Amino acid sequence: VELTGSNAKRMVPAMAKLEEPETAPFIGDIEAVRTIIAAAHRPVIVAGLESASGGNANSVRLFAEALGAPVLLTYMAKGVVPDRHANFAGIFTGGQAEYPCVSQADLIILVGLDPVEMIRKPWAYDAAVVDIGEVRHDKHYVTPLEGLHGPIAQILVQLTDGLSTSDWDYIKIASHRNTFIQTMMFPSKPGLTPVSIVQAAAEAFEGAPRLAVDAGAHMFSAVAFWPANLPHDVLISNGLATMAFALPAAVAAAMHDPERGAVAITGDGGLMMCMGELVTAVQENANLTVIVFNDGALSLIDIKRQELQLPDLGFTWNRPDFATAAKGLGLEAWRVGSIDELKSALVSAAVHKGASLIDVVLDPDGYLEQMRALRG
Repeated sequence: VELTGSNAKRMVPAMAKLEEPETAPFIGDIEAVRTIIAAAHRPVIVAGLESASGGNANSVRLFAEALGAPVLLTYMAKGVVPDRHANFAGIFTGGQAEYPCVSQADLIILVGLDPVEMIRKPWAYDAAVVDIGEVRHDKHYVTPLEGLHGPIAQILVQLTDGLSTSDWDYIKIASHRNTFIQTMMFPSKPGLTPVSIVQAAAEAFEGAPRLAVDAGAHMFSAVAFWPANLPHDVLISNGLATMAFALPAAVAAAMHDPERGAVAITGDGGLMMCMGELVTAVQENANLTVIVFNDGALSLIDIKRQELQLPDLGFTWNRPDFATAAKGLGLEAWRVGSIDELKSALVSAAVHKGASLIDVVLDPDGYLEQMRALRG
């Protein structure tokens, strides 16, 4: 959503009015938090895992709209504020991609951020922090100035009442959102790249299925470029970030909501750890498409190995023919090596009712720049 003109500051998407939740006790001094927010000129909201539960997402959106502040989401909060929402400013990982926006804040409001979602590295910002969450976590990265802990929706409804608009405008927020996207556009060359694979898949499926993402370098592009409108539109493992998550999660999502279906984006290493789940997908006639980034490496670990100048001890291998294996297990399958072949396969997969797999053979290009952007 690009907003211009004299009404840019005041225009916000129409949202359903949030009914005030039943009152329940919470811990903290809400008046002190009100005073801190009222004194801030450029507050930034960072929403995490807990904000995706129950009615919390709607309260986050209404709070952000009333405050007129940019919102950044963790991987697991993807969809709490839709990607195309005027307040959405990007993904927050504790890395560099969000720094141009968050470094301008004079107050950072954490909403439902679980410490497991954060990279173990020093906190990069000097602005005061207010922590709002279901429970109080001991944060390893920052000491909040104030905290409110209890039912998030209830807390945000009370804070939204009588809230004054900040000094942000939607043109500036859009600029930060565009900066985040451009930072993630590695590599910028045409053709088959991690970014172009996700963008082509999102276009072919019109963002309709749920997306399950595996751990690995491919997740950078997947989370940044797959559109999400609601919480849990993107399913991802964080914290321990186990490999082999995407395929079984996508099977479950497709069985839970067959009409909507699911897409799994996985690396070749992750898929080889759980290929037997493809049999389950066929047996259950799951409305599912698996897109495997077949780059012949544990790319995320291999990047770190290269930076440390360590020897290759099993991080790369000859690329399997996943399409042939998938056909043998009863799936529709395609093996592609160009953007045109990929788009053709995606068109076929999008109309196929059942399990399918697209084996995308590509070079592990651009991962290093994306990892530096998201992880510093």
